Amino acid sequence: MFSERKIIRVALFILPVTLLLLVVSVSSVYSVPFISKETELNMGRSADNEVVQKYGIYQDKALQLYVNEIGQTLVSKLVNKEFPKFFFKLVDSSEINAFALPGGYVYVTRGLLAALNSEAELASVIGHEIGHVTLHHGVKMMIRSIGSQILSIGGAIASPKNAGQWLMVSSAMFQQINMGYGREAELESDALGMMNASDAGYQPVGMVKFLKNLRKQEIMSGHAYHSFQASHPETKERIVKAGQMASSLSRKYSDLKKNQNSYLTRLQGLVYGGKKHSRDTRRYKPKHLDIYRVQAGDTLESIAIKELGDKRHALEIAVINGRKENTPFKPNLILKIIKDGVYHQEKSLQLSPEPAS
Repeated sequence: MFSERKIIRVALFILPVTLLLLVVSVSSVYSVPFISKETELNMGRSADNEVVQKYGIYQDKALQLYVNEIGQTLVSKLVNKEFPKFFFKLVDSSEINAFALPGGYVYVTRGLLAALNSEAELASVIGHEIGHVTLHHGVKMMIRSIGSQILSIGGAIASPKNAGQWLMVSSAMFQQINMGYGREAELESDALGMMNASDAGYQPVGMVKFLKNLRKQEIMSGHAYHSFQASHPETKERIVKAGQMASSLSRKYSDLKKNQNSYLTRLQGLVYGGKKHSRDTRRYKPKHLDIYRVQAGDTLESIAIKELGDKRHALEIAVINGRKENTPFKPNLILKIIKDGVYHQEKSLQLSPEPAS
């Protein structure tokens, strides 16, 4: 017979093993305590309808396919996707924003596309949002704010009888999207996004350039990226840590691409500014992005005079392209220029292939 002491020893050994087996058996179903992946999928699916209604899908098939292609490429490099499918959409908003919903729904605004300056930057941003999805940041934050009981209505989340609960869930969800997920979660997603982009062949410094340029544009225009709602020291910390990680990843990988000229050329004719969402009824003067190829001897002021008729637009050109006013330009560099009116299709710029950096 076992002595009482031996029975206790066996119990202490069996209990952790049993708990481990329990965790392993449910890990494919529950990634967040009390909330199943099916619940996250239902939340994302239901909220996706709200996002589409609020912003509208930007009516440019080529850009829609382009954003989706980059997103799917990044997802294909993940070791653990967490969800079987991811959905990437370009929405019709002038806000500089990208955000993700639980379950694999990722959105980029046309305002963000206009603010970026290379495909590597776009890949880093989308990778950041994928990180929020795979790390379940949205659901974790909402559990802390509204509790798991309401959040766990699962498959009946869109049912009319649960309208009150869904209103609370969706309100908390979109509030969290606008405010960001907090310092640790944003740093975590920055790191994951940069690693994901590097695995897909993009320069990790794209995230650093994006953060720096966005900070400048925020100061100039007052438009803030959703996860920049935190205090300024945290913004500086993100830039510093992103720079350190970019340096580390650059030593690990070789032949990484930036794809700057090809990215900027895709933006020709992109609607610039204007409505922030579908219910925005204010009147805006139509504007669009045009593309300019730098010629020998060009300066910001000469380009501003030539393309916009006023040298005072030189600073605007510098800011939107993430450049300093006194930076010399090399011929054939592509720059974005904001022009008035509706874009009229013209002969597009012909680009030669870009070598890997």
